[in-house]
Amino acid sequence: MYKKLIDKFFRENAVKNKDLPSVQAIAHFHLTLLLKPDLNEEVHGFLNNLVLKEQPNREESVLAEKNEIESAANGGDIIRLMRRKIDPMNQHILVNQAVKFEDEVIPETIKRLKTSLNTGFIETAIRVLSVCGMDIADELVGYFDEVRNPYAQSMILLVLGFKAKEEHIPWVIERHKEMKRKYPDETYCDSVIYALDDIEERIYPAEKR
Repeated sequence: MYKKLIDKFFRENAVKNKDLPSVQAIAHFHLTLLLKPDLNEEVHGFLNNLVLKEQPNREESVLAEKNEIESAANGGDIIRLMRRKIDPMNQHILVNQAVKFEDEVIPETIKRLKTSLNTGFIETAIRVLSVCGMDIADELVGYFDEVRNPYAQSMILLVLGFKAKEEHIPWVIERHKEMKRKYPDETYCDSVIYALDDIEERIYPAEKR
């Protein structure tokens, strides 16, 4: 229904800086990796080995934190961990654990994302929301304008790349215009580029550019 609209959007728009990956580009890479579990484990295993080779003293704290995450007994425990500064080596462990309690975690995560100014929580939240099995698109679209933090808004748009329905495509495109106008010196609008690419791949796979 909206394939031509997406094609028109991509003819007229591109990321702000093709030579330097934006925060949104890096976040999108991590989300894409998370949605490919086997590759994600392989990449994390490789990177973790490199890090520990250079910083062997870090291993004890990373393992202790990993054990704490895997010992989480309910959604409340998960939310408390999401609000903390978790070692990057354990981020995917936390996401996997959060999904086990998603019936508790997802509603609370969506609620907190609306007002949170905690960058660490926002980044963990969008990872959890992207991989969860719940239908959350309508809720994220419905409260988007009430989200306090424009950075959180840009991250929510990345999540919608994996969750939005066909009917949301015009709304997503409008967010690009809005964020580009409101925040001309930021890369927030880049999220729409990545989101629409993911939406197109999911909804129009046979017609992908």
